[in-house]
Amino acid sequence: MNNTLQQQHAGRPPARILQHNTGKSRIAFQVMQAATADTDANILLIQEPPLLNGTPPPLDDFHCFPSHKEACRTVTYVRKKAFKSTSVISDTHVDFLVVSVTLHSKDPKPPTISIANCYNRLQNRNWRTRDQPTHSLDTLFHEILALADLVAGDMNKHHRRWETGRQPS
Repeated sequence: MNNTLQQQHAGRPPARILQHNTGKSRIAFQVMQAATADTDANILLIQEPPLLNGTPPPLDDFHCFPSHKEACRTVTYVRKKAFKSTSVISDTHVDFLVVSVTLHSKDPKPPTISIANCYNRLQNRNWRTRDQPTHSLDTLFHEILALADLVAGDMNKHHRRWETGRQPS
């Protein structure tokens, strides 16, 4: 990070990102809103947002970027005024969206970061054998890795190594 950015952000990272799958639940979305205030997050990556008439809920002081107009599975919220500019740089897709944010800087060419918000929906849930996600990660990542500096979201790749508290039903 250059000196200008270090001075402007005084030790805080310029992008503070919160990622959460709300499972289409309004209550989980409200919990995520509370966490946003507690963490001072300025980018929210939400998978399976609750929808009202096909639209994710608005958040005060945030720009809202749904992944798709009719079948939104991810939504990216970017805090207004936290960045110099924000733009969508990927094609419309129900399962992912890539946005680019330009950081505030006095540099002639301000730094940017592109962030992919992904949801790899399950076609089939089977704890005894293997879950079947909609996309293989190779297919999903092939489409976005050329665009994104950071990839986050719910990949639906379950394994007991990172889900130790969850028991198969």
